[in-house]
Amino acid sequence: MTANGRRRRRRLKKRAAVEMSARVLPAGLGTSVQPVYGTESTAEVGQLHFEMADDSKIDLETANEPEPDGASSIAIEPQDVTAEPAAEDLLYRAAHDAAQEGDTRRATGIYRELLRLNPDNIKARNNLALLLDQAGDREEALEALDRCLESDPTNPDVLANRGAILGAANRYSEARRDLQNALQSDPCNAEAQFNLGLVEIRRGLWTGAIPYLRRAIELDASRAAAYFYLGEALNHVDDLEGALQAYQRAAELKPNSTQAYYGLGIVLDRLNRPDEAAHMYRRSREVVGR
Repeated sequence: MTANGRRRRRRLKKRAAVEMSARVLPAGLGTSVQPVYGTESTAEVGQLHFEMADDSKIDLETANEPEPDGASSIAIEPQDVTAEPAAEDLLYRAAHDAAQEGDTRRATGIYRELLRLNPDNIKARNNLALLLDQAGDREEALEALDRCLESDPTNPDVLANRGAILGAANRYSEARRDLQNALQSDPCNAEAQFNLGLVEIRRGLWTGAIPYLRRAIELDASRAAAYFYLGEALNHVDDLEGALQAYQRAAELKPNSTQAYYGLGIVLDRLNRPDEAAHMYRRSREVVGR
């Protein structure tokens, strides 16, 4: 390595150490690491808009941790070959923590600096893509995921993320291709199952969405958004008892969801239970007013 290269790496190490020392954690939260994205993102993957990401997307740092709302959670962490692991690890942790704390601008800048150090770091590029998508820069996010897949074409988690973003962009054929390829590599990828359900819903194919959403729930029973959209699909195909149960579970998992309570009201109306329906509509309004 040249003298200039060594000086650059020393500067990056110093910057990473400063970023870590400057991190401020919310009181009482300690240092436990939580997923940067919930679903919804798609996802992310936000779902059309339940109060969590419609499109579930995956932060590779927390791939193996359970997620409360289902936004994401990759099953496999890509392994990166790095020239200077200490500097990269510090920068990665600083970026991840900044994103967790909501400082997405700082997180984006740190990920970019890390990628200048090592352009082949798939985890960093994947997470940068999620931040770019969150900021509304969908095309750059897709470009970043394209680069990840150039290095690892069958990575199920990156495929699921790209599929979620493509689905949100109404590019359904491409989204289905990526999500189905993700399932070929990892049949138990809950994000891919969930986002395939969303693609079917966006296309108006309610019956087709149901098996994907049921499978997503089997793989991750804490995914409130999956229960909500399952309730939507079952309501559209006139399975009212099934829809009622799905909406109830969504409301249990996400008590501040106006949509879940409103969905309950609609189904109870259809079941000729007007008093209970009126109560659910009131609950929906009360949540909005909080």
